[in-house]
Amino acid sequence: MSSGNQPKLSQFDAIVLAGGESRRMGTPKANLQFGDSSLIGAAVAAVAALKPVFRQVFVVTRDKASLPDLGVEILEDDHPLQGPLIGVVCGLSPCNAGWCFIAACDMPFLSVAVIKSMATNLTDCDALIPEINGRLQTLHAFYSKSCLPIAEELLSVGDTSIYALASRCCVVKLGEDYFQDQADELKSFRDLDTTAEYQDAISETGDSSAE
Repeated sequence: MSSGNQPKLSQFDAIVLAGGESRRMGTPKANLQFGDSSLIGAAVAAVAALKPVFRQVFVVTRDKASLPDLGVEILEDDHPLQGPLIGVVCGLSPCNAGWCFIAACDMPFLSVAVIKSMATNLTDCDALIPEINGRLQTLHAFYSKSCLPIAEELLSVGDTSIYALASRCCVVKLGEDYFQDQADELKSFRDLDTTAEYQDAISETGDSSAE
């Protein structure tokens, strides 16, 4: 964990991406029931719990009408291309915060403790991204406003890969060993891509109404 002068966390924003085609799930993820809410509701609730750490929370979607009232500002993505990088651009564009925490709507186990701990490592870089099981967690990461022109340049040539953005930016990575003292907090990085993963998560929460 880094020390010294840290940015003021209350000046940061959070962005939850609720776009995507949900091809592996077979149905739109955002409105799948999860506990008393939905996947998007669970994710936003987890991120919103960081207030007043985060100045405000945004949700990026391709269809505002498809989402319930989440109590946060909804940004509609009308870009002709699809992909998480488009959601990142849509979310970062109106923000004037120096840093934004970006997460996907299929991550209902987001941990406040993990996100707060990550934020203590923000330095002179473009992005702060955990690397778990050899995979960059690009949708459980902090991005600075400096990423926006790089992302826009990628989109201008039709590249919608968020990994391409990471490869072009100055990135600080946090390995698994950084989180080893936080019991069960690797769960924060868990995403639900398939019906089986969704059903497993439902079983863990004891919610039989979604089965």
